[in-house]
Amino acid sequence: MLKTVRNIRKLYNAKLLFISSDKKISETIDTEFDDYFKELKLATNKEDALELACSNTYDMVIVDTNIEGISFSELCSELSQVAPTLPKVIISDSEDNEDIVTAVNYGAYTFLSKPLRPKDIKLSVIMCLNQTKRGDKIEFDQGIYFDEYRDQFFRPGGALIDFTRLEKSFLKLLIAKRNEIVDYDTIKDVVWKGKDMSIYTMRNIVNKIRQKTYYEIIRNHSNKGYTVGISKS
Repeated sequence: MLKTVRNIRKLYNAKLLFISSDKKISETIDTEFDDYFKELKLATNKEDALELACSNTYDMVIVDTNIEGISFSELCSELSQVAPTLPKVIISDSEDNEDIVTAVNYGAYTFLSKPLRPKDIKLSVIMCLNQTKRGDKIEFDQGIYFDEYRDQFFRPGGALIDFTRLEKSFLKLLIAKRNEIVDYDTIKDVVWKGKDMSIYTMRNIVNKIRQKTYYEIIRNHSNKGYTVGISKS
């Protein structure tokens, strides 16, 4: 039970993207959800929606079936291309069978009718994020993130970064001690578990991590150790 409660609390870090041309949705976001989620963003057209969805900033997207300038099925298709792993909740002012089939075909978590009731959308978001295990991410620059639930590092759009065991362990240690410089002895004890390791081997691991991500993800502090470059946004 305690583990379940702890996981749900982590969902307060969730960042949600709303895609809707409905002005009432904007009012609902402003009045009902500001204190519940970490960040809410509304996109009212296709261009903004796709740009935001592929930025990898958001944990899930809430899609209105009525969007100006594009059909619901076309929007779902384009969203799936730019952000294939982004969980979706669908909202609609009708229960058109074609829209329901489209929602199912594109892997939507649920289909809610408007007008939205705050408790319904909050519960749907919590359940969706908890079950898809995207509720608590540690974000880096260039859209890279670490999903603590899945214990994996990902690129924008959800592509897995293929770290070796040592590389992954190294980064996870720096994340766990993100507010301090991690010295070489600690890295040796935790990552290499006390086995023989030269400073050149450690530097090689650092270089490989940088090659697979970007240079500033690990910062070297001369003769002291390393820190990790977590995004401030």
